[in-house]
Amino acid sequence: MGKTLKKTTHKMNTAIICKNCDGQVSGNFCSGCGQRADTHKLNMHFILHDLQHGLFHFDKGVLYTAKQLLTRPGHTIREFLEGKRVRHFQPLSFVIVLATFYGLFWHYLIFDRLHASLIEPRDGITRASVKIITWMTEHFAFDGLILIITSTLASYVIFKKRKYNLAEHLVLNTYLMGLFLIVSLLVFPIVYIWGIAATLQYGIVQQGFLLILMCWCYSQFFNNTSKAKTIGLTFIAFLVISVLNLAIGYFAGWIVTQF
Repeated sequence: MGKTLKKTTHKMNTAIICKNCDGQVSGNFCSGCGQRADTHKLNMHFILHDLQHGLFHFDKGVLYTAKQLLTRPGHTIREFLEGKRVRHFQPLSFVIVLATFYGLFWHYLIFDRLHASLIEPRDGITRASVKIITWMTEHFAFDGLILIITSTLASYVIFKKRKYNLAEHLVLNTYLMGLFLIVSLLVFPIVYIWGIAATLQYGIVQQGFLLILMCWCYSQFFNNTSKAKTIGLTFIAFLVISVLNLAIGYFAGWIVTQF
């Protein structure tokens, strides 16, 4: 009895010191910097567990965020802005992960066939168009970034009366881009199986997907406005985005023809 009491007392008197900020830790996490108390030597098991937990853990990670966006996108994004963030993958990291997978699939499964078809003489495809399409397929991350920026500017101006600031619109459209990438990945096998004919038409289909997803997401996000009005404003925002992207495309075309 005495030995047990002595061991217990010794354990209680032994303070855990945070290895990150040197603060005293009570519980599983440091109250000063948030680091876990039970840090240990890194090994491959830790690396694999961290990868599995961070990306694919159902209650917190890419899969959880993807599931929420696929079922209730606007409500999920609004709740994230209101403070429910601990279970979600951060928006920019979320898009980077999805864009990486999409870019790899596109490059290794589609790009070679697409490039081969474009270098052949074909009516209606100019030298600038070939260069733009080739550049876009090789730099998919930049395409996504441009779409996020133009969507953010459009939604901020069109929905300015809804009192969300520019950063909040950036989060909204970053997660929307993530949802767009999820849908694109889901239909990717169809594009691959149908071959190059479907690939050349895929850009038009993607624009249709984007408009539908914007209407669905915005009508949930701006829930203090009638759905009819929100959808109408969304169509205007989509037109603004299309004009901005078209202008950027023409400017890029002028640049690439100079070299």
